[in-house]
Formats: sequence, C-alpha cells, structure tokens
Amino acid sequence: MNDKLGNVGKTVFYTPPVDANPINQNESIKELVADMNAGKVDLLIILGGNPVYDAPADLNFADALKNKVALRVHHGLYQNETAELCQWHVPATHELESWGDARAYDGTVSIIQPLIAPLYNGKSALEFVALLNGQADATGYDLVRAFGGSPGAGFEHFWRKSLHDGWIELTTSPQVQVSLRPTNLPLATQADPNAIELNFRRDPTIYDGQFSNNGWLQELPKPMTKLVWDNAVLMGPKMAERLDIKTEDVIELEANGRKLTGPVWIQAGHPDNSVTVTLGYGRTRAGRVGTGQGFNAYALRTSDSPWIAQGVKITKTGDTYKLASTQGMQSMETPDGGHRPLVREATLAEYIKHPNFAREEEVPKDLTLYEPYPYDKEEYAWGMAIDLNACVGCNNCMIACQSENNIAVVGKEQCVIGRHMHWIRVDAYYQGDRDNPKAFFQPVPCMQCENAPCEVVCPVAATNHSSEASTT
Repeated sequence: MNDKLGNVGKTVFYTPPVDANPINQNESIKELVADMNAGKVDLLIILGGNPVYDAPADLNFADALKNKVALRVHHGLYQNETAELCQWHVPATHELESWGDARAYDGTVSIIQPLIAPLYNGKSALEFVALLNGQADATGYDLVRAFGGSPGAGFEHFWRKSLHDGWIELTTSPQVQVSLRPTNLPLATQADPNAIELNFRRDPTIYDGQFSNNGWLQELPKPMTKLVWDNAVLMGPKMAERLDIKTEDVIELEANGRKLTGPVWIQAGHPDNSVTVTLGYGRTRAGRVGTGQGFNAYALRTSDSPWIAQGVKITKTGDTYKLASTQGMQSMETPDGGHRPLVREATLAEYIKHPNFAREEEVPKDLTLYEPYPYDKEEYAWGMAIDLNACVGCNNCMIACQSENNIAVVGKEQCVIGRHMHWIRVDAYYQGDRDNPKAFFQPVPCMQCENAPCEVVCPVAATNHSSEASTT
C-alpha cells in the first residue's frame, strides 16, 4: 500500500530487522515440550514469562513441566502459576530497578537506567544469566558498561554522553532500498457462512495477563464495552437475538474438543456469526487483586490456530453472571423526562455557523448561577481543547489521571452500583444501525468549567481560581 501511494523513501523508511535470525516462537515451544516429554530436559530455567498459564492448551505444558523435568527454576517478578510448579523461584528486579540495554525498531541502542535501587534484593535477567555463567558478583551496571567497551578516558566520555542522551550515537541501522515483489497468493478458501468463529484478543487493559494484579488496570474500563474486573464473550446484537441470548447470560463455548464457560456481553457493531474473548483473565496465582477474576480464554487457544478458531459450538447454560460496566449511570435526562443530546456532531461548515451548537429552544449558554470571575489584563485564563476527531477511546488519559492523583480503586461490587472514582471518563456512544453503527467517544474530564458547583467542594482544590490556575 505504501508503495502504491508513493510513501517509500518519503514518509516510510525501511531498515534491516533488529533480530537478524528470528525464532518461530510457536514451533520453539512445541519442540521444547516434545523434548520435555521425551525425557531430554534435566534442567529447565524459565526467564520471566508464565507458560503454565498462557502456553497453547494443546501442548499441556504444565503436565510436561511437573512430571518430566527433574529440576525447574523460574526467574520472574511474581510467584505465578509457573513458579508454583518450580522448585526454585528467583525474584527478578522490576524494569525500573534494573540496568540494561535495548534496541529500537530502527536499530538504535538505548541504555536502560534504573530509577531506584531494588526493593526486594532481586536479580535482573542480565545478572541472573551472568550468575549461571560464573560471574557471581557482576552487577547490571558492570555488565552494561563492559558490553559498551573497555574503560578509559575516551570510554568514560562516551559512557557519560550516552547516559545523558539516552541512546548511543551512530547505532541506527542504515536504510535499505526495497521494492514491491509481485506474489501470486492463493485464493482464500470459502468459509461456511453459518459457521461460528471464535476470535482471541489480548485484553485492552491487562494485556495477556501479566498485568492482572494491577488494580488500576482491572478497574480501567475497556474502550468499547466499559467493562471492569472481568472479561466476557462479545457477541453482536443480531446473533444474540437469533440465539435468544441476553447480556450476562452464561454460555458454553466448545472448540477443538475443549470447552469453557463465560458471560455474554452484547456489543454493538460486532460481526455476525462471530464471538470474541480476551486473554489475561482466569488467573489462579496472580496475587491479591488478580486471582480469580474472569475466565481463562487460553483454555481454548491452540498452537495451530492461536488467534482464531472455526466451527465453535455455543450452548446456553441457563446461568447468569453479573458484569460491571462504568457506563450506564450517566444518563443525561432533563427534568421533564426527555433526553439531552448525548453527542453533538457537525461538519466543519455547520460548526462555523453554530460554534456552540446552540438551538433556539435551548438555555442560553451564558446563563449561570455564579458571577463571572473578574480577570484583569495581568491575569491569565488557561484553556484546554480536546480533539474529538483524534480520540479513539483508549482511556490512557484516565489511567494517567488516576496514577498522577493516586486515586483508589473501589472494586467490582462498588462499580456495579456506580461508585467508580475516576476523575475522568470517556463514554462510548453509537449512532445508526446496531449491527454496523457509527461510534463516538466523548471524554468527560474534570474540565474546570469556570463556574462549576464542583469548584467549592473539590477535595484537592484542583479547580480553585487563581491568577495561574484558572480555566475557561
């Protein structure tokens, strides 16, 4: 596509891959499990990762690890499902506690610098491998410096400059010239239009499960569903109606001879004859926050088809399961029972003509209960604008606000009754046909709207007027 648009060499540049000899990860773990089952592995050291939890279900990694490997060592941040089956668990340092280096996609080498000393006397992956290599006293700092060059006057200047800049000069890979190669791809096989497909996706908040024990991310609403503390089986309205399934009905999914159960969430715009589940939930050893949340979709994920399964069978169980969604409590009703427009949309020409979206029957926008704040010419009134055309509902602003202000989580039970404590929210609204709607994202921040009733009761004085902290 970039070639046809003439972007190559102008806005798109190609460099050699950072990993010159990439490994087929899927085939590699299958080969490992085969060797384990054949009794060829006496010692297995696992650096990070959690294959007992997230390896393809058909490999039965946990059984092979527990019954076929004599000595098992796990190095990681947490005593997770894999560490539970190992005789040794070596605590790892967090990336913010570790020295290291890395290459960017274009080959640029960057030095990873720790922000704090290790809190729990852990070992980084560099230090752990060095220990296995007989370098018992080597620190991450020493290892990174030694890899960079030999100590000396010139090296010290290079080292200090690299630390200051954050990257090492002249390490970016050279650009390469590429051209489009005609390829006669085979035609796709025609799928059964009545067959149901199952899609696996990493969760938008806790990813593949490695962030399951983070309460902030558990309570961060998913971009489209606004679900918290759970995953669900996403299904389109047309399919749900055809199968007589409602939101929060528990269904059984069967694929490749394996089964799991989970609650349904009917999602506007989801394709027909298709369901989606997100990975990362159903943890049994994640920690106080993450253990026991949701269902484990890895149970249906196989090595030959890790992202999609065809011919899925759906069965209603008759049970229901309560899901918590943070949207639904903010109904914009008027005193007479009517509804305010949830989202206002206009073309550029319409906006120029009516910049405030004013209508004759609406309340004048300058009507207020409060006297305007008396700014003089020496003072500033700061403002903020959000480009709604650019907002994709990722909720990064929500998690940034929550971490910056150290806002507590309240848990699923309180979220169900509308007591989530986010200072910012991003609503998702839909327009048009339910099976193929147009989606809108509406950020609702603590916008300090000049004359707001929240100003006088803000618990952290975030909206107080001053010459440098006032907004319009």
